Amino acid sequence: MAESVQEKTFCRVCTGRKLANVLSLGSTPPANAFIKSPTDSEQFFPLGLSFCSDCGFVQLTSVVSPELLFRDYVYVSSTSPVFVQHFRDLADTVIKRFKLKPSSLVVDVGSNDGVLLRPFKEKGMKVLGIDPAEKIAAMATKSGIETLPVFFTPIIAKDIARKYGKAKAITATSVFSHVDDLDGFVSGVKELLADDGVFIIEVYYLYELLEKNLFDLIYHEHLSYFTAKTASKLLHRLGMEVFDVSETDTHGGSLRVFAQKSGGPYKIEESVGKFTEMEDARHLSKAATYAEFAKKIEQNKVKLKELLKELKSRSKKIVGYGAPAKGNTLLNYFQIGPEVLDYIVDDSPWKQGMHTPGTHIPVVAFDELYKHRPDYILILAWNFAEPIMKKCADFSNFIIPVPEPQVINGIVEQDLDTIAGAIKEDARMLGMLEGSTVLITGGSGFIGSCIVATIDLLNRKFLAKPCKVISLDIHITGQNSRNNMLKEINSKHIKFVKHDVRFPAAIEEPIDYIISAAGVASPIYYKRYPIETIEGTIFGVKNALELAGQKKVNALLYFSSSEIYGDPDPNFIPTPETYKGNVSSIGERSCYDESKRMGETMCMAHYSVHKTPARIVRPFNVYGPGMKSTDYRVIPTMLSLGLQGRELTVYDKGNQTRAFCYITDAVTGFFKVLLLGRAGQVYNVGNDAEEINMLALAETIAGEVFSNKVHVKLISYPANYPQDEPRRRCPDLSKIKNEVGYSPKVSLKAGLLRTAAWLRDNAG
Repeated sequence: MAESVQEKTFCRVCTGRKLANVLSLGSTPPANAFIKSPTDSEQFFPLGLSFCSDCGFVQLTSVVSPELLFRDYVYVSSTSPVFVQHFRDLADTVIKRFKLKPSSLVVDVGSNDGVLLRPFKEKGMKVLGIDPAEKIAAMATKSGIETLPVFFTPIIAKDIARKYGKAKAITATSVFSHVDDLDGFVSGVKELLADDGVFIIEVYYLYELLEKNLFDLIYHEHLSYFTAKTASKLLHRLGMEVFDVSETDTHGGSLRVFAQKSGGPYKIEESVGKFTEMEDARHLSKAATYAEFAKKIEQNKVKLKELLKELKSRSKKIVGYGAPAKGNTLLNYFQIGPEVLDYIVDDSPWKQGMHTPGTHIPVVAFDELYKHRPDYILILAWNFAEPIMKKCADFSNFIIPVPEPQVINGIVEQDLDTIAGAIKEDARMLGMLEGSTVLITGGSGFIGSCIVATIDLLNRKFLAKPCKVISLDIHITGQNSRNNMLKEINSKHIKFVKHDVRFPAAIEEPIDYIISAAGVASPIYYKRYPIETIEGTIFGVKNALELAGQKKVNALLYFSSSEIYGDPDPNFIPTPETYKGNVSSIGERSCYDESKRMGETMCMAHYSVHKTPARIVRPFNVYGPGMKSTDYRVIPTMLSLGLQGRELTVYDKGNQTRAFCYITDAVTGFFKVLLLGRAGQVYNVGNDAEEINMLALAETIAGEVFSNKVHVKLISYPANYPQDEPRRRCPDLSKIKNEVGYSPKVSLKAGLLRTAAWLRDNAG
């Protein structure tokens, strides 16, 4: 062990010796040292961080021999389509920004299988790769990317310059942090780089590592954890200067540094100073910051192990997806082995048939998922969570371990992607949400949860300036005590507040949009809570309208209901917005119907008198994931009965008709009306394609969802069900289609199958 590892006693950046140990992750094998058999011998080395009190640099305390780490390297970049595209984009950026000519030499240090150099070569550049992993280097050379199987040193740099000439660009992506002798590495860069050349580094960004709790990026290969400030200090000391800095989304957030020889042709961009200011504000140069980081890691460990333990106690089969080095840091430090994870899927044939270092979990190919189907998939390659979930679309439940453990449903993620994609298609809608603040009442309910989760996804993927959300809910029906029915949301841009909308909310910040979605929507519940139903709707919309006036919002969206039409005259089916309704003011359903009608009247009065930009939507029988079985509406009730193997009960003769709208179509419509609809107008939102009676609905569910393994039974209305149920309900969607381009797309069969799959894993 003494020959293979050495303790670092000085700082790589400033050469100071005031180092303090700030984190220990125990003793682990090298993260990429996969073994063929659990009985194979392994070497374990200390894994921890030291902090330099002179310059604030963070580095590994112990340095493992690079010969041991890299000669038999098994990570191949091109197995990830995401990385392939990332490097293509980087190559295009470098060629255009620095006007590289076809004859220019581009050298990539740590080139792996040539994934970055390939697009340069396609554009006519001369390329050369340098990588000590002998097998991978040979593979790259065979594929047409000449690669030297050596460690990069000043002597190697001189030889390359003599043989190939000076390089216009030298890249070091995900390799600069692997190098112990950075002085020698940078000397080699200066030797090989043309005077007007550019040195481009991509490293894991310490700022993001701390912000997102990405502790699993700490392993023996990653010797250094850079900030813009420490990278600038290092290169300045060695006769180079950083002239631009940016951030990429790889590995949860990477730092891209552009450097040149001191006095080079490129001006210093403002980004360098801005990044340094941001890092100082986060206190990255203070040791106390890393003590807090260590506490967060321990909290993550407790939460994830408790989650996995609870699932195993219910006999759930759990597997992993992705066997990256980061995953092995997590597995070893959290002590998660084959007793928890049956196997780990990895797409790299280099790892398949091997066992994870230290924890000895077998690594298998993708098709194993179908041979031995899991209940849950722990995504260890969390930076590729989205493509992994898309690839595993036949599986429902995924666990993302960082920044803190959360269970994600694949169906929900696909639905949110669908809604966000529809919003993204119209650049006006994205522009209106960007940098805005949305207040939503009933934000923890079925529809409200989907709206909030959609904005969270938009923030993460599409909005340059995040949309802030203030979600108010009182959880009156007791169906859900979580802030969001669909998924756990942990975002600094989304604030959940427990508040009774019957009373004004004290909101300090500016508000751009208000969505008044609070209300009791299930017949069983509004019969149980008639007064609360009336007051929640009327006082809720009153307070929302008054707040809209105070804040001078761009738009207020009021959720009315198709129930306001009552039992429509057959001559008005499909029912247009102009139909005045056939509603009893004293029946058991009137607490809901009449309060919704009054809410509309209040919206129109405020629009008329105060010019409040209110829009009204009348949803028609929306259903989908997030709707609990205890909701008592027809689709979740029938699906829940079927999942229990019980008869599907239909009230009366089953000739009542409805036109059901899947959640993705409905929420897309709500966003369109909020952002593109006209103030003072009412819009039906639903699906007009498949009006169906309840008996036929039950038979469809029995056949399509449960393969006729359950039966359908007609029963009388139960005593707790409100009378005066409308016999038919189907929307006329002409107005919303013509004015905002709304178009429902999900068929009833597809929606039922998706909802059933969600309920199967989220019963209750």
